Amino acid sequence: MDKESERKLLGVSPALASRVHEMADALSRRGIAIRVTSGLRSIEKQRALYADRASNPNPVAKPGTSKHEQGQAIDVGPVGKTSAAIWQAIGEEGKRTGLRWGGDFVKRDPVHFELTVDGVEKIVRDATERASNEAIKRVLQHEVKKINSSDIKPLLIVGTLVVAISLISN
Repeated sequence: MDKESERKLLGVSPALASRVHEMADALSRRGIAIRVTSGLRSIEKQRALYADRASNPNPVAKPGTSKHEQGQAIDVGPVGKTSAAIWQAIGEEGKRTGLRWGGDFVKRDPVHFELTVDGVEKIVRDATERASNEAIKRVLQHEVKKINSSDIKPLLIVGTLVVAISLISN
């Protein structure tokens, strides 16, 4: 991905950024390049987008309710030409990595991807399976059992730790 996309990933959850990189790499192997068009948003930015929502072709969440404000969502777009097939491929790769795709929403938002409880659980499971250190593996398995999966915040914390541990152990 380009430098601007990398800059836009800086404020999002490390677990989300990891999945976006995985998605971009898989798409690149298919000959599709993407760029991140939006990452973490301030409430002021969300207010401005919401105020101007009539000119936006995609749905805009009310300020205070957007996952972008929490660093749990990104918007992307293909580099170069686009088609329904390209958007479908982008959506498929995002979902394969454990992200929720806005193209499946009732109010379609094909540019949007967000981290979900299931997605974070997938990150933790994948990292636990890949962990080379048995002690790390046992700690991760123990922590995952304690998490209430209806609450994404503890999962994000564990997911972030998993990404950090996997980077250290590789």
